[in-house]
Amino acid sequence: MPQPSARSFLGIAKETVFGTPVAATAFLAVKDMKPKEKLSLLPDKGYRGSMVEVYDEISGPIWAEYEFGGDVFPDTLGWVATGVLGDLTTTGASAPYTHAAAVLNTGTAQPPSYTLSDYYAISTRQFAGTKFSELGLKFNGDGLLEYSAKAVTLASATTSAPTPSYTAVTPIAAWQGAVTIGGTVVTTLIDGECTIKRPVTPIHTADGTQAPVALWSGPVTVSGKLTLIMEDDSQLTNYLTNAKPSLDFNFAQGAGAAAVQVKLHMSKVAYSSAEISRGKDYIELSVNYEALANTSDVGTSGGYSPIKMTIQNAIAAGTYK
Repeated sequence: MPQPSARSFLGIAKETVFGTPVAATAFLAVKDMKPKEKLSLLPDKGYRGSMVEVYDEISGPIWAEYEFGGDVFPDTLGWVATGVLGDLTTTGASAPYTHAAAVLNTGTAQPPSYTLSDYYAISTRQFAGTKFSELGLKFNGDGLLEYSAKAVTLASATTSAPTPSYTAVTPIAAWQGAVTIGGTVVTTLIDGECTIKRPVTPIHTADGTQAPVALWSGPVTVSGKLTLIMEDDSQLTNYLTNAKPSLDFNFAQGAGAAAVQVKLHMSKVAYSSAEISRGKDYIELSVNYEALANTSDVGTSGGYSPIKMTIQNAIAAGTYK
């Protein structure tokens, strides 16, 4: 009998020990969930006097990948932001708390790991050891702020279904955002994207288990796109002169204890392309950019970071990390 996709839900919790699964402590309202189990098959191709190539497939290492996404809820986005960047500083004695995420540059420089709990009506599977490899944010003037997330995890295992509960916070409409380029407020941005990426590599050893001994997070890169109404040459000039302006996306709503915010601050971005388009009744400029590492966008671990991501909500310190 078929099972309804709409009954699916996704839970998350931080781990104390990498790979040791924990029950979900928060639930993410997502539009898309894509678990991918990754079992390596090792072919037996030993000659046996016959005109064939593969005689058997031996089970090799096993791990998983997980993708999900949806509209940005300012209190649940903190899980992915912390998971991909690693350095988190929380301030505030009461709601709203302010969480500032940047690249972690001390110790092993490894961000925290999480357990995802994927309920799909038939069963619930836990994906322990989740290390985030990508967080993408995108928006346009007539839609909601949206995100996508990618992660590498250990192979899943079944568990009992948790009881989900969801935030009362609402998603943020993109029109509520404020965009600043080079310290100047820009009111001509039609749509934008910002993607934070870092490779996560499964490390396999001969240790008696199929699971990786570690899921290792590499260096962070940040890039994105902008589409602007072209009213002047200012952004084209930024490209042609390699000006490297600062770039801010700031989305906020609510007041008092209910105030929420998602802010991306990049002190220095390099435009890698700028293209004039006449495909509509008005002229547009499409820009690709890369955020550059600097010593201003860092957290408490210091070093360099290409971005500082600030999230304001009612979630207390110690929740995301």
